[in-house]
Amino acid sequence: MSNKVLVIQETQTPSFDDDAFAASRNLIAEYCSTESSALSAIANARYRCVVVSMDMQREDPIAIISALRGAENTLGLSPTQILVAGRARQPTQSELAKFNISAHIRSHHLK
Repeated sequence: MSNKVLVIQETQTPSFDDDAFAASRNLIAEYCSTESSALSAIANARYRCVVVSMDMQREDPIAIISALRGAENTLGLSPTQILVAGRARQPTQSELAKFNISAHIRSHHLK
């Protein structure tokens, strides 16, 4: 299994929560900031999990998750564990179920 985590957020600057999460699980974080760069990343590499920031302003994080799930299906990939992080927006219960979102990170501890 890969020891990489794909972090999708608006800036390429790692946040404390993302770094603490990756470090606590011995994962190497790779960052991207757009839906297209995230789709390219999962097409070219395997990740243990994907962390999507719910604090994104320029792009809709749920649309990115939907596109990732669609790409997994199209490419014939096994579903990757998707986690969401951030405080600006909480995913709804239906979004959690529909997109098989595993957890919401509010700090370096999973909630």
